[in-house]
Amino acid sequence: MNMNNKNGTAVDRWLWNFIEKHFHELVIAVLLIGSVVLRIKLAPETGLSSDYELYIKGWPEMYRELGFVGGMRQVIGDYYVPFNIMYAIIGLSPWEPWVLASLFSCVMDYFLAGVVFFLMRYLFEETSGKETAGLKAMYTAVLTLYLPLVFMNSALWKQCDVFYISFALLAVYLEFKDRHTAALVMLGISFAFKLQAVFFFPFFAIMWLKKKDFSIFRFLWIPGIYLIAGLPAVFCKRGLRATYGTYFMQTLEGTEGSESYGMVANYPNLYNFGLDNYLETMALPAVLVTLAILLLSVVLALRGLRAKPGAGGSVNSGTSAAGNAGASASGNTTASVSGNTTAEALRLLYLLAWQIWACNMFLPSMHERYDYGAVLIFSLLVPLMWKAGINPSAAIIPAAVLNVGTFITYIRSARPDLVPVSMSALTAVYIAAFFVTTVYLVSLFSIEKNTE
Repeated sequence: MNMNNKNGTAVDRWLWNFIEKHFHELVIAVLLIGSVVLRIKLAPETGLSSDYELYIKGWPEMYRELGFVGGMRQVIGDYYVPFNIMYAIIGLSPWEPWVLASLFSCVMDYFLAGVVFFLMRYLFEETSGKETAGLKAMYTAVLTLYLPLVFMNSALWKQCDVFYISFALLAVYLEFKDRHTAALVMLGISFAFKLQAVFFFPFFAIMWLKKKDFSIFRFLWIPGIYLIAGLPAVFCKRGLRATYGTYFMQTLEGTEGSESYGMVANYPNLYNFGLDNYLETMALPAVLVTLAILLLSVVLALRGLRAKPGAGGSVNSGTSAAGNAGASASGNTTASVSGNTTAEALRLLYLLAWQIWACNMFLPSMHERYDYGAVLIFSLLVPLMWKAGINPSAAIIPAAVLNVGTFITYIRSARPDLVPVSMSALTAVYIAAFFVTTVYLVSLFSIEKNTE
């Protein structure tokens, strides 16, 4: 914009100057306002959320009838105590349950965006410089609020997965900063919100085995926080077994649990091909296979991380993200971010996203929202890989498949008549994309490539 242009009135020239000076701030403000309006528009809609109608609406009403202490003494729903407290607050409020249920989760969306900002700024700094990194991180964080899984989970479904994901991602950021105790405390808080935080555990096991600079006893923060989080229910005389056995009971869904799920719970994984009704037979083998796959991924990562990307002043020009990401904008191939090169951080994030996805592809009774972490991290890897000079298609493929797949499965669960795509077809796409992503993951941690 040419500020010396004599055309236009004084008001025009003032506006031009203001917009040019504050362009990015104005765009981000508009995007933030749009994200708020989006949530306000969707929140009153309850008919498209089967979870709300069947469960979330009824739990607060039970607390409204029994009171806080009386309700906490009972086992209401199948969530752990922190969410019980939240639903008790919702039930004791004068509003319809959807108001606070969506409000709490939507507020956490912005907490998640804040975590994304700090993580992305941290990872962008090596290749972009601090000022530019902050701007890129701000755009990424705000655009995260527009991911279908993020706004549909909180505003439309009134679900609460954003709580555990926010703290788990914060734990990842703190671990990259070598703040191990704080990271494990955040992971413990995440686990106290939802069992699915276990999907992040292999990542932290890798960091402990790789760094060797903090004690295994720090992992006791995770069960410690879980025990502390259950004390309100214990004090209300619910009982130790009923309180602390919540996650154990969740694993019994479909057999002795409160819900009747088969091997599939609206997720496009391989069990859709005729195995849904074999939960009793297939559940344990599926868990064991998943554990074996995760263990192999840990072995792969530890072997691959022995070689420093960019070591010796050279950068692998092949397809490996590890080689390409080692080159920063300044040409420094060995610069580190608190002990981790940007390349190494990107490899670890890719591995984490893949591990979360693998859990959803192989564990039984996975819901359509349990891959939240994979959807989010693969989406964040697209701009990170692009800025690091890596072909971002390795992140675009899983990010696109998971984001679109989430939208389809969400709509299918409420209005299957609106979705022309069959679950079998969607499952085939997921399996193909997972295979391609797995091949790429193996190349990321190939010792031969990383030591060329």
